[in-house]
Parts: sequence; C-alpha cells; structure tokens
Amino acid sequence: MPIQQAHQTLKERAFETIRERIVSGEWPGGTFIPERMLKELLQMSNTPIRAALDRLEMMGLVKQSPNQGAIVQEISLKNILDLYELRLVLETYAARKLTGRMDRAFFDELDDNLKRQERMIQAGDIAAYVRLDREFHERIVRGLDNMEYTETMARLQDKFLMAVRTTFVKNKERLWGSIEEHRQIREALAGTDPHLTERLVERHIEYVKTIML
Repeated sequence: MPIQQAHQTLKERAFETIRERIVSGEWPGGTFIPERMLKELLQMSNTPIRAALDRLEMMGLVKQSPNQGAIVQEISLKNILDLYELRLVLETYAARKLTGRMDRAFFDELDDNLKRQERMIQAGDIAAYVRLDREFHERIVRGLDNMEYTETMARLQDKFLMAVRTTFVKNKERLWGSIEEHRQIREALAGTDPHLTERLVERHIEYVKTIML
C-alpha cells in the first residue's frame, strides 16, 4: 500500500473511532480527550490523530485544547434549535421531491430499517434504535442523489444524536410513537401527495423538538 494511502487510512480510522465515541455518548460534552490516551487507544502516532481532531473541530464536535488533546463540545439550546431548523428545511424538501418517485429498492431499504427498529424497541436497545432512526432519515435525504445534501445531513445527525439520545432514554414510550410516524412517512412517500409527506415529516421533527425542550 502506498505511504500516502496508508496515512489516509489511519486518519480515517482515527476520525471514525473518535467520532463514534462522541456521537454514541461514550464521551459526553465537556470530556477532555488527551492525545496520549488516543495514541494508546488507536495505536498510531500523533499525526493522523491531530488530522482527525482538526476535522472533528471543523464539524463542531470538539474544541482542541493547548494541553495536547481536545474537549468534546457541549450542545447548547441554541445549537439544538438551529439543528432542528436545518433538519426541517432539508427533510421537508426531500419529502416533497421524493413522493411518488422512488423505486422498489428504496422502499425495501426503508422496510428493512423499520423491521430492525421494531426489534430494537422490543429489546429495549435504545442506542441501536437511535442509530436506526438516523439511518431512516439519512436514507430519505440520500434519495435526492445530491452529495451536498447527503453530507450536510450526516453532519447534522452527528450533533442531533448527541442531543436526542437522552430524550429517548427519559421518554422510552416515545419510541413506539416515533416508529409509527416513520411508518406513516414511508407510506406517504409511496403515495402521490407530496404535501401530506411534507406535513408528516414536519410534525415528526417538531414533536421531538417539543418533548426535548
């Protein structure tokens, strides 16, 4: 493997490992992540680790510290509201554009996701449900076949999941309401009324904001 390609792989591995631990809640907001600990965890040098931290800082997930490490950013109330506004615009747009236009493969993916959501609710695995919730919404936006929208949604979801996980933990009964709304959105996407799909998506996003705030 060429040296440059190997280095890129290390940077990607460092980025994905650190990002997952932040988004999963293992390293909550305010946590100091020393470079020494990251070197031991990842078994790599400072160079790819610092490149990963630079990228995470640009995404707003960490703030690099002069003490050779980074601090996980806390999600403020204003930040949560901003995330919801962006999600509302992006996902309602996707709902309008995609209604009645998607193929069987698209709906097979959504149906498989919904089946796995139900299994995770029954098992009480909130962390797995949250990941599937993310996958459901990202799959819809990915249906626009626009890389800029897809990447924007992924960035939004990272911060969103940091905030929403505690909501599901505190409101476990909400899981069944959430999956039912997902099913209604799926059916509306297969229909012919884009405004109905848009309203369902808007109601879904606004409801979660209401119980969070």
